[in-house]
Amino acid sequence: MIKIPLYIGILAILAFTLFPFVWMISTSFTPADEVYTFPPRVIPKEPTLDGYAGIWESAKSDFNFFRWAWNSFLVAVMTTAVSMVIALSGGYAMSRFSFLGKRSLGYIILISQVLPGSVMVIPLYIVLNGMSLLNTHLGLILAYVTFAIPFCTWMIKGFFDSIPRSLDESGLVEGCTVHQVFLRIVLPLSTPGIAATGIFSFIAGWNEYLFAGVFLRSYDLWTLSLGISRFRGPYTTDWATIMAGSVMIALPIVVLFLVLQRYMVSGMTAGAVKQ
Repeated sequence: MIKIPLYIGILAILAFTLFPFVWMISTSFTPADEVYTFPPRVIPKEPTLDGYAGIWESAKSDFNFFRWAWNSFLVAVMTTAVSMVIALSGGYAMSRFSFLGKRSLGYIILISQVLPGSVMVIPLYIVLNGMSLLNTHLGLILAYVTFAIPFCTWMIKGFFDSIPRSLDESGLVEGCTVHQVFLRIVLPLSTPGIAATGIFSFIAGWNEYLFAGVFLRSYDLWTLSLGISRFRGPYTTDWATIMAGSVMIALPIVVLFLVLQRYMVSGMTAGAVKQ
């Protein structure tokens, strides 16, 4: 009997969490004249694919949804790759070695995660403008990397801390170099943590809006989060097309989670206990 209220509470929280996604999917199939009906309907009276047709038709104009999807994918993948390469080295160094300023560096990394991205917009704009990298994907990737590296480094350090140091020592005794221990012992054991951190980094680059809106001007360079917002007009808003685009934006992330779910579950707890 005690579990019944618990289950009801869990179902209520689950419904509250999932309702925005259900509404998004529902609106993507709702005709334009039915979007503003009252009371609103979760299930459209006359479902239509006009929203998805609008996304397809956008490929014939400057508002090319599929070009934006490619831009988002490119920026997210490059941000994740650069961040993870640097974070793996930095996280291993912070986990395994003692050096001057190690604790201070850890505090700096933590503080960098507290600062909102909006604080860095103007400094990054000035820097990128001085480097002639405004309105380029390279400039946007560099901006994303400045935030992704500290996050990834701290996450990876936690996963490396969970791996017993005795394994490193055993590898050194067997004749491995430090680099070989890192590549052949530590990295394979950290696969769940690396996958989890990489997914979070990819999602951050895939969904980011603020920096893309400030640093990019050309339609051809826009990312999905920036481009989909431009389907809102000054006098009317095509909510069906916006929600259809939102569904298509969320779909790759859902697929990514389903494919790498086992890594996510194990990765979320891999760094929880220090051996």
